[in-house]
Amino acid sequence: MGTGWLTPASLLSPIGSPITRQHPVELPVATARQMARIKGRVGLTVLNWHGSVPEALQVLSVLVDNALQHGGPSKPADAVLRVCLGITEARQLLVDVEDFSPAFADFQDVRAGIGDGLLVELVRSEAITDLTWFVDPEAQSKTVRAVLAAGVVEP
Repeated sequence: MGTGWLTPASLLSPIGSPITRQHPVELPVATARQMARIKGRVGLTVLNWHGSVPEALQVLSVLVDNALQHGGPSKPADAVLRVCLGITEARQLLVDVEDFSPAFADFQDVRAGIGDGLLVELVRSEAITDLTWFVDPEAQSKTVRAVLAAGVVEP
């Protein structure tokens, strides 16, 4: 399976296991919040994700919301957020969301679960097992990646 959507920087990021499947989508900025859960659920089904779907959808929604709130200057009406869900050989779920800013303020604190906000809460609760980010080659945008581990899901 190719990794054509991923940026060169994200391809080099160590995730511990090769990506075996991915499901990229583009979310129009105007409807991104609403469409993230719909497209996310479809993507998780297509990828046959064996972890918690509600938890994965929450992570996706928070990353999309953060991209819209903190992801750079105002966007044109036809702008899209690029999102990619991926599965690794180790059955990890990768949730990649690209936004319009090459910066990530207070990243080390967020990654350590220090501070406020839903993303910090997801890190603190260990719903997200790893959080990284990559700047695109032209330094015009970044991709934020959350990693979730598949586990036993209670019915």
